Amino acid sequence: MSGKVDATVLEKIRENFENEKSLTNKDVENLFLAIDILNRDLQEQHKLTIRLFNAYILNFFTYQEKSKRTMNTSLPEKDQLNNYVFGLVGEVGEVVDLLKKFFYHGHEVDSNRLKSELGDILWYVSAVASLFNINLQEIAQGNVEKLERRYPEGFSSEASNGREG
Repeated sequence: MSGKVDATVLEKIRENFENEKSLTNKDVENLFLAIDILNRDLQEQHKLTIRLFNAYILNFFTYQEKSKRTMNTSLPEKDQLNNYVFGLVGEVGEVVDLLKKFFYHGHEVDSNRLKSELGDILWYVSAVASLFNINLQEIAQGNVEKLERRYPEGFSSEASNGREG
């Protein structure tokens, strides 16, 4: 048994056990292998279920709705927009600074800090989109569709030369 459970072997073991026939050492070995394989399969299914659940729970729509609660809606709309645009530019500057230090100063990229700064950028993008009643999920879907049109076979230097839009 290598990676798959042989149902006929398991059925034979079950029948022998139920009929109180003795099990061979090979039967017991096969049974433990089957249990191990099934257990690993269940663990993989569990991990996949968690990933799917998390993807369902936190998609762009949900993220945008949750991030709205921390927007400063007490400001007039134009002031909110200024605040979010300046914040966005500042956060992009933080990412650029991290990468500059990587490229030119020999620093390692602190992935936790980079993740945090990219999260801040996402928040500001979400805030600007929310001000204009634009759905992040639609933005993401539209962007994926645009990239699929531009690069139907995936990115290549050839495909990027002379592309429009």
